[in-house]
Amino acid sequence: MTDTADATRVRSRTLTFRTVRPDDPAAAPMLADLEREYDDRYGDDLGEPASVEIHRYPPEQFTAPLGTFVLLYEGGQLVAGGAFKPYDEQTVELKRIWTAPSERGRGLAAEVVRELEAEARGRGYSRVYLTTGPRQPEAVRLYRRLGYTPLYDVTLPAEEVGIHPFEKTLPSAVPPVQAGPAAPDVSGALSRPVVPLRHPLRWIAAALVLVLLLNLVQTLFTNPSWEWPRVGKWLFSPAILTGLQLTLVATALSAVISFAGGVLLAIARLSRNPVLSSLAWGYVWLFRSVPLILVLVFLYNLGNLYPSVGIGIPFGPQFSVPTANLLSDLAIGVTALSLSEIAYASEIVRAGVLAVDHGQREAAQALGLPRHRQFLRIVLPQALRSIVPAFVNQVVGLLKASSLLFYVSLLDLFGVVQNLSSTYPTDIIPLLVVATIWYLVLTSAVSVVQYHVERWTARGTVRVLPATPLQRVWLAVRRHRPVVRTSAETTTANHDDGKVI
Repeated sequence: MTDTADATRVRSRTLTFRTVRPDDPAAAPMLADLEREYDDRYGDDLGEPASVEIHRYPPEQFTAPLGTFVLLYEGGQLVAGGAFKPYDEQTVELKRIWTAPSERGRGLAAEVVRELEAEARGRGYSRVYLTTGPRQPEAVRLYRRLGYTPLYDVTLPAEEVGIHPFEKTLPSAVPPVQAGPAAPDVSGALSRPVVPLRHPLRWIAAALVLVLLLNLVQTLFTNPSWEWPRVGKWLFSPAILTGLQLTLVATALSAVISFAGGVLLAIARLSRNPVLSSLAWGYVWLFRSVPLILVLVFLYNLGNLYPSVGIGIPFGPQFSVPTANLLSDLAIGVTALSLSEIAYASEIVRAGVLAVDHGQREAAQALGLPRHRQFLRIVLPQALRSIVPAFVNQVVGLLKASSLLFYVSLLDLFGVVQNLSSTYPTDIIPLLVVATIWYLVLTSAVSVVQYHVERWTARGTVRVLPATPLQRVWLAVRRHRPVVRTSAETTTANHDDGKVI
């Protein structure tokens, strides 16, 4: 098969192959239908419209001597098509495998794939690579039937796998040999289904864990010492909710201040100014070395060290106010939490910034962007993928560390529970359970926010986002639900026609 618009090859069933360029008007109906069906199946889930993928590669990639683009005709009507382009020195990548909607179920896509494989083998290639999407099961069946090896875990759900890669080694041309004993028939073995590897130890471990979990759940409901009616009484009491509100306010303020301060401190640490860099390093060294409880108590007793604070000319006139009037108990608590967390947040931000590829900075410099715009528009958005998980872990730790505010006379959630335990000594266990429940609720809410922020920041790195937990449950339900097909759908499903962009 040659790469000229007039070159054709005639097969059985009056099928005719014609080689064209991708920008040939004869290929326009095929590309338009590919774009339409791609949008119907995926919409915006892949982060870009189908037209971007259709026109991603220049036509020369699908034209000899690099690649090829074939159309299959029957009686002068376009019924199928496909193409390949070079992938590496020994490999071609199949693209644009398509069958006309009215002609599916006849095995035409398999004819196109075989034609492309023959052309690739004739040009000296020894391997074929291709990918298909998670919502094209008919394409997966086609490629596996044609001997392609999946390069992914076939036991996972399709949406969790995302893009499905395949490969196939092309047989090399061999000279004819003299007739000899007939080769053993292995067609039966090749037609057997692939059986997943068994994992008996995994199931035994899961069963043991499940038994232990059930025993724990049993004790929760059979041990009267838990006093669940008392837990229900205290769970939404006004005192508990007041302490919960203070915990949320202190955590939120400290998280915002520590992140903003961490970004500034990381910039100072990365600065070429030796004074700023040294001071930032000294700040991190100091507050990572001092326990948080010590910082809280020190600030609470700051008035003993400095009865008044002010600003003015050294050894000259100054404007000062009493320290006790300057900081309230809440301000002291938020300041102590923020000062300690800024040191950790700065290291998280610095690590995220250093993880961004240096080429991104070079590209931003080549565009002539000012340094502050390079950081805010190029570096920081990419660094967020590394920053968000670690910083959210810090926020969870900050939420639990807010319980130390009790030691500076602030009645947060833990402080209220401590006071109520002293007043109602018979309700110590129920009150501790109430505190545990609220901390679990708060950390779970933060984890949900973290999950969705991570998905949002990952949009530029993967073509298909992994399924959410709810989507995985829905997919599992759909897999186990019986499917009722119409006769037309059953006829189509029994054939292995497929298409991939």
